[in-house]
Amino acid sequence: MISLKKKLFSDENLARIIKILVIILLVLAVFFMAIQFTSLWTWITDAIKAVIVPIGTGYLIALIFFPLIRFLEKKGIGPRWLSLLIVFILAAAVVFGTFFFLFPLVKQEITNFFTNDVNKIIQYLTVDMRVNFVLGTDIYDQLVAYINETDALNTWLDTLVPNLLAGLSNIALPLITVISVLPIMLFYYLKDYEMIGERLRSLIPAKQEKTVSDLGSRLNQTVGAYLRGQLLLMVTLGIVATIVYKLIGLKYFYIFGIIVGITNIIPYFGAIIAAIPPILFAFISAPVGPGPLLVLIVNLVLQGIEGNIFQPIIMGKQLSMHPLIILMSILFFGSLFGTLGIIFASPIAASIRVFIEYFKERKAAREAKEAAERPVAP
Repeated sequence: MISLKKKLFSDENLARIIKILVIILLVLAVFFMAIQFTSLWTWITDAIKAVIVPIGTGYLIALIFFPLIRFLEKKGIGPRWLSLLIVFILAAAVVFGTFFFLFPLVKQEITNFFTNDVNKIIQYLTVDMRVNFVLGTDIYDQLVAYINETDALNTWLDTLVPNLLAGLSNIALPLITVISVLPIMLFYYLKDYEMIGERLRSLIPAKQEKTVSDLGSRLNQTVGAYLRGQLLLMVTLGIVATIVYKLIGLKYFYIFGIIVGITNIIPYFGAIIAAIPPILFAFISAPVGPGPLLVLIVNLVLQGIEGNIFQPIIMGKQLSMHPLIILMSILFFGSLFGTLGIIFASPIAASIRVFIEYFKERKAAREAKEAAERPVAP
């Protein structure tokens, strides 16, 4: 017992405990200082975001385009600036052609909506909804009276426009900056793709260079495959949804099809978000057009096709993770980074999986090597 106490209170253990306490105190002091200068940290983080957003966006787009550039170079189309110019022209043609084709159709549907259907929706909310209210007209009247007494609706409408304008003003300048800088940054990033990679690797200590290089290669492959697959998946599902909506006679099928394609970037939740507008419109416009039940069934079938046919073919096994992990990633990264965190939760989770699998492989290889070198007992 005495020897145990001597070991516990030895100089070595006391010194270790003191070091741990000092580290804890230093961490707490750093947190305390950070809290005292929140405005300074906000300014620093905003400045970092202003740099990271265009760089990160350029990197992600480069992962989409670079395999096409390499393909053209393998076919003998060079030098690099020529293959890069061809890719840029093709991308611009696709964007311009899509915009030129879709914009008049979407504009016509928006015009028809505000001309023909806005009054019908207002009529439904003010008259028909009261008659068809599930809990009865008395409860409906009480809810309307409560809203009128609290003036909640007018307060929300009064704050809606200023909040939207403030949000747009906060987004407008960074968005304009990214759009103006991105093409130039993307051009030089793709032109000097290998050189940039070599320069970054030169900053890594020689002992860790191979590990970082292997990890970087795997991450580029995983994230690039996800982005290319997700882009193709969004376009495919949006086109299929537009065609199906038109076949069942749903008005504004172009707008609803575009919503399906865009929201598909959000796993699981995107399907719910995309289904709400057409179902509500079908419910309000009934008996004209397809019923809400048919629209709901169509959306369920679309998501079944997407999950069991399109996604396995297009995405392959790049994100073969359990749905619970993806949902947890959406909640976690969404709370940290907002909308961007929700959109990129899946590739971030896939990147973490790449790290884990890589170090598991390293550990298994090291153990196998040690087992092979271990002398066999006679």
